[in-house]
Amino acid sequence: MGVRKAHADLVQELQSFKSGVTRRNGISLVGSMLQESLDPKLVKRFRERLVVPRRRRIRHILERARELGVVAESADLDYAAAAATGVLYSLALAGSAIGPDWPSRTAALVWRACGGEAAPH
Repeated sequence: MGVRKAHADLVQELQSFKSGVTRRNGISLVGSMLQESLDPKLVKRFRERLVVPRRRRIRHILERARELGVVAESADLDYAAAAATGVLYSLALAGSAIGPDWPSRTAALVWRACGGEAAPH
């Protein structure tokens, strides 16, 4: 896997995330998972089936990039994976548009935050 493939995989994973979260009531569902009154078993299941696997896939992509030497060995991949999805939530909460370029812009931001060079084209 080359640097372009690693970056393309990150963009693809973020596109998949965006598609899921921006579908009808997607953001509302995420917000509901933060309510203290919600059944803890339901929250646990949501995290185990959706949140954890997504973060794991993003982290795995970044780990492969690190193995290739295209992101810094010292990069905090756990925070990078959290930041990748957090950008969308932050934009949604602010009422900002989540444009079609969101996956590529976010991937570029995360890539650079991990010490990678400018996003490969």
